Amino acid sequence: MTDHRLESDRLIERISDGYCAVDATWRITNWNDRMAALTGTRPADGEVLWKAVPTIRGTALESHCRLAMETHESRSVTLRCPASADRVEVTIYADEGGLSMIAREIPPREPRAVDDNLAETVFENTQDALFLVDVDDAGETFRLERVNPVYEAHTGLTNEELAGEEIADVFGDEQGRTILENYRECVVRREPLQYEEAISVPEEDSWWETRITPVIVDGTVEKIVGATRNVTERKARERQYDAIFNQTYQFTGLVDLDGTLLEANDSALEFGGFDREDVVGNPVWETGWWRDSGTAQQTLKAAIETASDGEFVRYDETVRGSSGTVVIDFSLRPIADDDGNVVSLVAEGRNITEHKRRAEELEQKREFLGQIQRVAAIGGWEVDFRTGTMRWTEEVYRIHGVPLTFEPTVQDGVDFYHPEDRATVTAAFERLKATGEGYDVELRIVTADDEVRWVRTLGTPWYDDVGKLVGARGAFQDVTERTERERALQRTNDRLEAFTAVVSHDLRNPLTVAQAALELARESHSPDDFDRLEAAHVRMNALITDLLTLARNGQQIEQTRSIALTSLVESVRETIPGDDATIEVAFEDDRLEADESRLRQLFENLLSNALVHGGEDVTIRVGPLANRSGFYVADDGPGIPPERRSDVFDRGVSTTGDGTGFGLAIVREIAGAHGWTVDVTESADGGARFEVTTRPDPRESIAHE
Repeated sequence: MTDHRLESDRLIERISDGYCAVDATWRITNWNDRMAALTGTRPADGEVLWKAVPTIRGTALESHCRLAMETHESRSVTLRCPASADRVEVTIYADEGGLSMIAREIPPREPRAVDDNLAETVFENTQDALFLVDVDDAGETFRLERVNPVYEAHTGLTNEELAGEEIADVFGDEQGRTILENYRECVVRREPLQYEEAISVPEEDSWWETRITPVIVDGTVEKIVGATRNVTERKARERQYDAIFNQTYQFTGLVDLDGTLLEANDSALEFGGFDREDVVGNPVWETGWWRDSGTAQQTLKAAIETASDGEFVRYDETVRGSSGTVVIDFSLRPIADDDGNVVSLVAEGRNITEHKRRAEELEQKREFLGQIQRVAAIGGWEVDFRTGTMRWTEEVYRIHGVPLTFEPTVQDGVDFYHPEDRATVTAAFERLKATGEGYDVELRIVTADDEVRWVRTLGTPWYDDVGKLVGARGAFQDVTERTERERALQRTNDRLEAFTAVVSHDLRNPLTVAQAALELARESHSPDDFDRLEAAHVRMNALITDLLTLARNGQQIEQTRSIALTSLVESVRETIPGDDATIEVAFEDDRLEADESRLRQLFENLLSNALVHGGEDVTIRVGPLANRSGFYVADDGPGIPPERRSDVFDRGVSTTGDGTGFGLAIVREIAGAHGWTVDVTESADGGARFEVTTRPDPRESIAHE
């Protein structure tokens, strides 16, 4: 048997192919010279295959050997010979006793010139960046073999720099590790692989879309062919799209013209608590956002139809989210193709629940403030010194009688004040602007309707966060009614004082005379004493009558109407004494808008005053003023000295001992009640001339029929 084994060994040695054998425990039982030449090693009999030839571990040969040992089926694998780098075909035979392997060199294939030329042409002239990677037989080492011109242009790396370099040497350890993982996966799967990768070539970060394909020769992946293109700009657009579409608090979606939801962004999905598959592909109105309200669904359907016709649609709607209902600002924007045809709709929604709540609260506060302003007639104003702009509240607009569209300036605010009060408000405002001193004044304004109103205006300084004076703010209140009440009260007080003066003084004198005359009359029974007593009572009666007129009427007037002045003066003439007096009336068809009873009283007092002071044969002339609206009453009596003219309208002042001193005061009260003025001067005959001025334009006061 020993001879037979020796003979078998000699036979194996003479085989031209490499041969080796292992038993069931992977121990080597034979390793001929050719196998030693092919592998570059000669292990001793009895060594474990994996320890004797460690380069086999992890290779396809190891995998095939183990499978053959398990299944006892023969297998074949092609790989590169470690010693010569030539390709060899290894056939594995298995039985219960172990394995036998025969390695046969594969002769080089004949070059195919036409195919090679075609491949070279494609490689050099394609529009894609191509690269070729050499793969060792173990699939562990990958070296760049060559790149095409497009690759060089896009990456800035030349074929000369890359040829023969390992991946990690070109792209660094970190990026190289990621690239190698893809290459190894391609080798293992033995099929094309497509992916995106971020690499720095040579220093700029960029994104590339890469497809690699294994080149398999006789069952072995010998090379990897790759095609890559720079997609950095596309990735940037995708990031921008993601930022616009998904990284926003707005709810955004894409809707088909039939109402089908094509896409929804993350904010909309999170708001509703939906997964994308729950809503995408369904009509929008049937999704959970709109299901609670049939009215909202119908409104949405109509809006989609309108938007599909090319019209932008926007409205507020209440929809349901995962945490309850909210109000959204919803819109549909048509998207058209190059031909102008609407192809889809962009739906957008923004949660405005809090905004609506605040707006409603603000509107309530504004309405509340407006009611307070209207009731109290108080408004507010603000001036920004930095911009020179002025703002008014609605009540200030109302007080001035201008529309809300009016844009006031600081000068406008000043110009509205009465000409006699502008200097006061200007000085106060300029003082505030210069020193920060506030003010509180009551002045007159002339409204846009030429109405004079009394206002109280307050100005306070406005400082910024660093304490710099930047403007003024204040309140503005119509105090006309209060001012008029105060003036009326003052007039009442004045009349009360006059009443007191008369009671305490003027009435006391005739009363004293009457008492003395009464005592004398009781003793003497003389008619003269009784005459003095009667005259004293007449004097007291006249004083009481004038005093009651002032106290009861003052500046009040009743209803006014157009009065014919000639007729009125003639009727007054009949009620006053002085038959020897001459009264010339120069009115023609002149008429005057007035309270008839008060105007009659005014003429009675002026005519009576002329009779008292001018004598029984006095001549009195009455007529219209020549150069302004109004009338005059003039006499040829002794007149009034210039130094006394300013006092004759005061209560209790008389230039004779017979007058009460209240007649002309009543004239002034009546004139003032109508808005007129009364003055006294010298007549053409040297007597007194009283002029009552009604309005600046005579056409607006005394009308000629």
